[in-house]
This record gives sequence, C-alpha cells and structure tokens, in this order.
Amino acid sequence: MTLARVAAGMAALLTSLAVQAGVVSVVTLPVPVSLPAVLVAAVALSDGAGTGMAYGFAAGLITDLGSTHPAGVLALCWMAVGLICGLAADRHSVRRDALLAAVICALGAAAATVVLAVLGRSGASFGDAVRYLVPTLIGDAVLALVLVPVVRVFLRSDALAAPRPPAVLLGVDS
Repeated sequence: MTLARVAAGMAALLTSLAVQAGVVSVVTLPVPVSLPAVLVAAVALSDGAGTGMAYGFAAGLITDLGSTHPAGVLALCWMAVGLICGLAADRHSVRRDALLAAVICALGAAAATVVLAVLGRSGASFGDAVRYLVPTLIGDAVLALVLVPVVRVFLRSDALAAPRPPAVLLGVDS
C-alpha cells in the first residue's frame, strides 16, 4: 500500500460522502441508494477481496461514526460488500461488474436495514428492506455504471497502480 493509494482512497471516500449527503440522498430519498457503498464495490472489483474488505470496513466505520445509528452496522455490511465483490469480480466486463456491484450493494442496504430493525432503531423496518430493494438496485446500477469504469482507470494509472513485489533472482543465494 502506497501513500498515494491511501490518500486517493480517503479523498474518494470523503468526496463520495459529501456527494451522497448533498445530492444522492436528496434525489433518491427515501430509497437507500448509496454512492459510498458503490465506491467500495468498485474498489473491490478492481483490486480484489482483501482490499475490498479493508476499504469497506474503513468506509463503513467512518460513515457509522458520523451518523446516529449504532457504529458497526455499515462497517459490517460494506465489509461484506467488499469481500463478495472482490471474490466475484470479472475484471474483463465493466457491465457485468457494474451489475454485480449494484446487486451486492442493494442487498447490503437491505441487510443494514434489517440489522437496524432488529436493533429497534426508528425508521427501519423489515418492510422497508423489501419495499426498497428494487429501487435501490436501480439507483445503485446507475451509479455503478459510471463509477466502476472510473475507479478502474484511476486504480490502474501509473500513480495509483498497486505496488508489485520486487523481482527475485532465482538460483542466487544471498
């Protein structure tokens, strides 16, 4: 992990949270479309399950700590989003990966709603988890169709490409 990747990841997360609060939530209310969750999925689809889990947990925890619901709900759900997207990534088809991101993020939103309903939080119900599943899927799909290719381009750029281990000379003892 390079300093540039960490800085880019934090900048992307903070930007997605600001756009979520100022635009996405306003336009899609009461449907729980989530730009940060789609960002987690896009990162996982590009960099794999390990990065997706770590980024999903960190993004979810930061979001949880800035909200009124119990800390850990989004961290757990977005960590699962990162894991599943990282394991199921195609890495060749942007459309397939965008659809995968949308489905997994919509299921993650439903899971978060169910967890909040179980915890007895006002405004969360099992009915909402089912009622908003398809609209959330559609909203997340629109976001994913834009975000997945953009994240791929950035994470594969020379400045942000994943570090590679140094080449090992075979047959040479040190």
